[in-house]
Amino acid sequence: MSTWAVMMVTINIILAYEPSSISKCLWHNNSCVENCPEHMMKRVSNCTESFWPAQKTCKDPEEILVGTMCGFSRCDCPEPMVLDTETGYCYDVDNCPTKHGLEK
Repeated sequence: MSTWAVMMVTINIILAYEPSSISKCLWHNNSCVENCPEHMMKRVSNCTESFWPAQKTCKDPEEILVGTMCGFSRCDCPEPMVLDTETGYCYDVDNCPTKHGLEK
């Protein structure tokens, strides 16, 4: 591929970029909230981390890196707790009300 074609593809990608509507939102349980619940803490991407960790949940309690995020914030459970997405509360992974993916 010629340099000219690479430049055109790059320009088209840049011009097509639109800021995410979630970047101005504090996420909790798939919705925007003004503040995190008392039992949770705010986690904000600093745009310099190579990878952003996915939220640990009862169903997926292991840490998974999902890629670079910038301008994103969410409510997270304090370590080592995980979020039960059905209730919106934090639990120790062994006490989750919903079944998690780890085999014992």
